[in-house]
Amino acid sequence: MRTLWLTAALLVSVCSVRPAAAAGDEVYGPPTAEELRGMVDDWLLKKRLENSPIRDAIDPLWQFEGTATTEQLFDALMRTFYYADNDVRNLVDACRALTPSAEMPDVSAFRSRVDEPLLANNVQYFFARHLAVLNLYEESLAVLGGVEPHALVDPASYFFYKAVCEHHLLLKDDGLQSVSRLLHDTEQVPVRYQKVGELMQHDLEQVQEKSLGEVARQMRDVERRLDLGRTGQQVQRVEERIIATLDEIIEKLEQQGGGGGGGGGQSQGQPSGSPADDSYLGGVKGPGQTDRKDIGHKDGWGDLPPKAQTAAKNMLDRQFPPHYRQAVEEYLKKAAERPAP
Repeated sequence: MRTLWLTAALLVSVCSVRPAAAAGDEVYGPPTAEELRGMVDDWLLKKRLENSPIRDAIDPLWQFEGTATTEQLFDALMRTFYYADNDVRNLVDACRALTPSAEMPDVSAFRSRVDEPLLANNVQYFFARHLAVLNLYEESLAVLGGVEPHALVDPASYFFYKAVCEHHLLLKDDGLQSVSRLLHDTEQVPVRYQKVGELMQHDLEQVQEKSLGEVARQMRDVERRLDLGRTGQQVQRVEERIIATLDEIIEKLEQQGGGGGGGGGQSQGQPSGSPADDSYLGGVKGPGQTDRKDIGHKDGWGDLPPKAQTAAKNMLDRQFPPHYRQAVEEYLKKAAERPAP
């Protein structure tokens, strides 16, 4: 539920901001409306558009009632680029029709426009944000990696969306760094970003490797990838990590319960020395030495035999809250039902 809430928070439109960040080695903040309009005028002059009809078309975009918000400034900037630059216009039009299964627009042309940092960085950020909203987190991070936040109109949104992507992908260290930049090194951060950032920070700090919490997150990530039509090797590698982690967790719990393994007796009523259970529970060969191909269902790991399912469910019931068992059951059911890639 927390993941869904964090995603939904992207759509909240509260406009309050927190006080400016304390000065440090690097502080990121938005320009004023006057500063940004001056940069736009310089760009138009460089493009020899200062006296063109385009100038007349964009002037109304920069007339604000009261103090312009960062969102309004960014919108005015992107509309200006849309009117004045063919590459930007083509990209924005492509984004309107973009779906997760479609071919991604090529933004390499913007990376090469190093003499136009205002355009190059803000347009790439616009595209990366759009990808993040479509749940294309890997693709979004790839674009954000080429963006210089100092050149952005809205650096707070840059760090926020970057942290959202890293949070979803379980990139703990990178995510914590992005959240820290958002909360401590960025000025005029909207309250909604601050609050969600604090939640993401707490969430990432609680992540432990090879835990059921990590497994549950990985399951959600695989489901997201499958919903996007991703069924290749990267998804299969995540699936294999999930099963390997579950195998380790169950093995440790069996050992803590005094059972499991070749000579240790029984684990809470579960007979030891069951080759099929040892092999299937983890997707990794145990004493039964069962090959992946012998599982015999679609992609080869989602269909656990009844005894293995019973062992896993009993272990989860004894050691963890009920929602862990439900998550594992639902995930394995979906994995078993989906067609082979």
